[in-house]
Amino acid sequence: MSVHKFYLAGALLAATLGAAPYADASPRFTVQNKTDFKINVYIYKGNDSFCSLEEKLKSVSSYETDDYGCTGGGKGQCKVSLYANGEEICKNARNTCSKNAIKIPGGATLQIARDDDDEFECDLSK
Repeated sequence: MSVHKFYLAGALLAATLGAAPYADASPRFTVQNKTDFKINVYIYKGNDSFCSLEEKLKSVSSYETDDYGCTGGGKGQCKVSLYANGEEICKNARNTCSKNAIKIPGGATLQIARDDDDEFECDLSK
């Protein structure tokens, strides 16, 4: 086996073995905004128990879809809070950080829409 093939085989093995831990360390998720409002997405680290200081702030324009990520801290998830026009939305979906944020597993999609009463609703799917 030539030296070049040996290094290539080692690199492939390292990439394969390193893929699973990386997914937990840096999970990614999708936000689909099906409303005519810009949605602000406050993203917290996956292992943040309090969600008091966001890791980053992103926004999704109306009728757009974007992918985001966070530092998963080995949890394979991100935590988010959502706002539109300065108001927190999708409060009924909050399930972490003392009901102040939404836990989103890596690879999941969060769809934001308006219901018949013109209230924001969030639907999380994997």
